[in-house]
Amino acid sequence: MNDGALHDYTEFDLVWIASLVPNKEEILECIFQTNPDATVAIWSVDGIRQLLYEPVDATKFSKVACEEVGRTIADTFTINSNMYYTFKQ
Repeated sequence: MNDGALHDYTEFDLVWIASLVPNKEEILECIFQTNPDATVAIWSVDGIRQLLYEPVDATKFSKVACEEVGRTIADTFTINSNMYYTFKQ
């Protein structure tokens, strides 16, 4: 158990970040520094679901060398949406 911005992600192809994690930008930076081949999935929420969880502000990721490669949108059967990022080379 430690801060995700201090972890070594070398062995992980896919890393999930929960919507309630506070320092997502620093964690993204650390992930791509230790494993530029990783894909990062970040849980977020849309619409009325924002009453349950904090939505992710993707504009904060502009300082990180990454790009959004996909996104899911929540529907009547799911609460969370997901955003997928890879290292921008």
